[in-house]
Amino acid sequence: HSARIYDYYLGGKDNFAADRRTAERAMASWPAVRTAVREDRAFLGRAVRFLVAEAGIRQFLDIGTGLPSANNVHEVAQGLVPSCRVVYVDNDPIVLAHARALLTSSPEGRTAYIHADLREPEAILADPVTAATLDFSQPVALMLVAVLHFVPDEAQPRRIVGTLLDALPSGSYLVA
Repeated sequence: HSARIYDYYLGGKDNFAADRRTAERAMASWPAVRTAVREDRAFLGRAVRFLVAEAGIRQFLDIGTGLPSANNVHEVAQGLVPSCRVVYVDNDPIVLAHARALLTSSPEGRTAYIHADLREPEAILADPVTAATLDFSQPVALMLVAVLHFVPDEAQPRRIVGTLLDALPSGSYLVA
């Protein structure tokens, strides 16, 4: 399970023996994978800090969020500006269950979760939770961190990203 393997590489506890075995096998063929995953998480934090502190972004659409771990988008963003809003999107029901149980918003902000697939961007954008959480008349940061490599060419990743970007107002950002 890719989300649980990622969790294992980050030192999390939400993984099983089969995930750890698979992760260890992957490290045998790519010894730097754990470092890459941790650097990816560090990049996410740096990007969110920049977006909030330097670019003035207050809304995030995080697609392919994975299992909750340290320094999630809302934790970093709301740690700087408590009123930030985040919609987390994942197509994995396990991820969604963990997110609903573990990720809570600051009282001033809002954090929401939807079960949707990156390969269906229209459904993400049309979801009532997305519309109720994010104001698409204001800039939004589209977070596609550590997810695009799971989208095969036949799923048309260029169309997917284009559809999402076309829905965002001027001043928005893409983080990938």
